[in-house]
Amino acid sequence: MLTDGALKYLSPLMFNPCAERLSCMIPLGGIYWSDEIPDFHALIKLSESDRKQIYRLFAIRFRLWAGEQLTDDDRSYWNGAQRLIPNYPVFHRVQISDDDRAAQVAVEQDAIAGFEALFGGADELKINDDGSFSATFDLTKRKPPSL
Repeated sequence: MLTDGALKYLSPLMFNPCAERLSCMIPLGGIYWSDEIPDFHALIKLSESDRKQIYRLFAIRFRLWAGEQLTDDDRSYWNGAQRLIPNYPVFHRVQISDDDRAAQVAVEQDAIAGFEALFGGADELKINDDGSFSATFDLTKRKPPSL
């Protein structure tokens, strides 16, 4: 369940229907609203464990928006967090407009294109269970001769 640090960050945040929609390619990979993360610098100062728990809420919501079936673990995490912090705005935007959905798809496509540009030439790309990744580039390979 949510750590004390994550709860301390999220508990005071309240839904604002006039909040601005924003986008974040890394680390969120999608859209969010200004009342959900009003201070990114404060979020970044949290421990890695606290941040991962908060990012997980966004990842679950992205899956809900996509109409995906949640795992039992994700459903339990979402429901447990919602019981602890029911006023947190992320729980008030489970249904989104067509315009919001188009913006989400655009950010996802931009993120995919960006990662492809960065890592498309990697000799090995490893994605870890925690969502972190590493890429290996063999810089000793010979380039093919120019035509």
